[in-house]
Amino acid sequence: MTPSVFIPKQNRLADSNQSRELDQRTINEFGIDGFTLMEIAANGAASHIQKKEGSNRKGLYLCGKGNNAGDALAVARYLVNDAVHSIKLLFLLGDEDLSPDADKNLKLLQQLKKNGGDISFLEKVDKAFSEEYDYIVDGIFGTGLNSELRDPLPGFINRLNTKNTTVYSMDIPSGLNADSGNIHGACIQADFTFTFGTNKLGLYVNAGPDVSGEVIFVNLPFPNYLNHPKTVLIDETLIKALPDITRTARHKYEYGVVHILAGSEGLTGAAVMAAKSAWKQGAGAVFLYAPKKLMPVYESLLPQIIKISVGDENDAFFKPSHIKKIIANIENKPGLLLTGPGIGTDSKTKDFLADLLTQHEGFTLLDADALANWETLSNLPDEQKKKWLLTPHIGEAVNYLGAQFNSDKSRLHWSQSFVKKHGCSLLLKGNPVYFVTSDGTTFLTKYDTSAFARAGFGDVLSGAIAALAGISSNQSLAVIKSLWDGYQKLCEHPIHYSTFGPEHLV
Repeated sequence: MTPSVFIPKQNRLADSNQSRELDQRTINEFGIDGFTLMEIAANGAASHIQKKEGSNRKGLYLCGKGNNAGDALAVARYLVNDAVHSIKLLFLLGDEDLSPDADKNLKLLQQLKKNGGDISFLEKVDKAFSEEYDYIVDGIFGTGLNSELRDPLPGFINRLNTKNTTVYSMDIPSGLNADSGNIHGACIQADFTFTFGTNKLGLYVNAGPDVSGEVIFVNLPFPNYLNHPKTVLIDETLIKALPDITRTARHKYEYGVVHILAGSEGLTGAAVMAAKSAWKQGAGAVFLYAPKKLMPVYESLLPQIIKISVGDENDAFFKPSHIKKIIANIENKPGLLLTGPGIGTDSKTKDFLADLLTQHEGFTLLDADALANWETLSNLPDEQKKKWLLTPHIGEAVNYLGAQFNSDKSRLHWSQSFVKKHGCSLLLKGNPVYFVTSDGTTFLTKYDTSAFARAGFGDVLSGAIAALAGISSNQSLAVIKSLWDGYQKLCEHPIHYSTFGPEHLV
């Protein structure tokens, strides 16, 4: 991403350590005290609850001992004072040894109670189930939780989750790990989660999306110069903050030239979809190189694409002898190289790719079958690989790149480690999609990308990325825009699983 692009605060994902450090540095270095930060967070959450629930409502507040409880207590104070709510408080771990800010908020609530506020304290857990409430506020545990819950908490939480009552969680649902998205034995099933100051990575991986409900970002005055995590959430808010990709060129070979090495006998469809996609995204010129035997297929299906045949009439896959002609044309008409879709894994094709990529030093997108040769390609110089983008799906990552993972978080960790080791960029498909740039910046999709897992969609996506990267000269921007555009097109066809295929995208 270009340095001039501002990433909205709610799109910057932080782990628990980053969140804690940002909070402490804002207090100790920037000079805004913790109680003030808690007030701003609580006011934001209370405003949303009041807007959703209205006035004169009855709420159950579940509190632990830390600042998460302090957030809940401050929210209770606002709603008692400003919306005439009736509040019942249950301290599941006792009300002694609270954090200083939580204790201060408890004393403020007690002062409101003395002066007519409808506030009561439940001394027994079973009392929480003896009557009905309009809503429940979860302030038991915050982002610091990193161990299994002890009895009787799991049983209480599981029982609470059976109640048909709207639940609002403070910062993160209690029981959810803020980093991994794993559940520590049991977890509050929230309808809404207010994430304060930083958006938490655990809300978007593993079980996070299933238990967090609607995530609402509540801004805190953390200074931007302290707030720079390297993980970014892709959603509509981010898309609106990014510049458009518009091609302004004097001729067809200026900005957005795409060279495609794809297809082999029986696999020509992948090349067709990649080429059509690059053309539809606005590429100035799309060159499709094909073994001569396959050229009749492309002549009939791709009239708008510039087709260059290599080899003789019997060649149905790429061979090392084809390289010279291809390299000469790429040097004559500089652009981006996309290779892999349907290209096959014949040993001669693998040799062809290895030799060609040794000679080609421009931006290259390696997809599908091109990744089968990674053991050889990985030995090329790191400076060359910095210009590469690999776009495997999960199976290709495992089979070709040696990936090992068993969860969303381990898949993310593997992606980041792979990029750090090899210096290239990586787009790992799945749900969510992970995109790690060569400098280590990580992007992940907030929206459901399970519909991407269809034969042909990867070919369409690769063609779109290649075209937009050529037009914008910005690989990261091209990837993000292509992921979002593909999602939007699929959303336009709600019955796509039965009638809508990748060919409709191009």
